[in-house]
Amino acid sequence: NALSHYNVQAAALDPPHPPLSWKDITEYSFLGEFDLLWQSCTDICELDWTKPAHQEATVKYFKLCHAHEEIKCLNVEVWRLHTSIHDEEVKTTAVIDKLSVSNPLLSLEL
Repeated sequence: NALSHYNVQAAALDPPHPPLSWKDITEYSFLGEFDLLWQSCTDICELDWTKPAHQEATVKYFKLCHAHEEIKCLNVEVWRLHTSIHDEEVKTTAVIDKLSVSNPLLSLEL
């Protein structure tokens, strides 16, 4: 794949550059952050991945992936909130029931 090819080429440079991981690449936001590209003799300007439409599509893809992860987290949070509201309602009802014996006027207000 392209990452393996990059790491082979980076190691062949003098001095060798450190290898990249997929995590490193996803954290880069600009082509200028790829130091190896500045030292390359290959013209990359016409490659598909340098075109703004492709860059925008890639950014949108990763945002979509993140949105799916966020939905999973929010689904968990929704159930936690639902449980918390239910538990509070049960506790409030229990307190009102206890007050109806000891302080009926206050329990009627609640």
